Amino acid sequence: MWKDLVQFIWENKKWWMIPPVIILILFGILIFVTTATPVSPFIYMLF
Repeated sequence: MWKDLVQFIWENKKWWMIPPVIILILFGILIFVTTATPVSPFIYMLF
């Protein structure tokens, strides 16, 4: 899936799609970290 997305961006020169993909990946990591680890109270304190 990720390989297909990178290939699509590379072949069609859709460089504007890179920042939204990075933001979605970062949000996914943030959601995973806040729900799955004991670090979550400290992350909630930042927001």
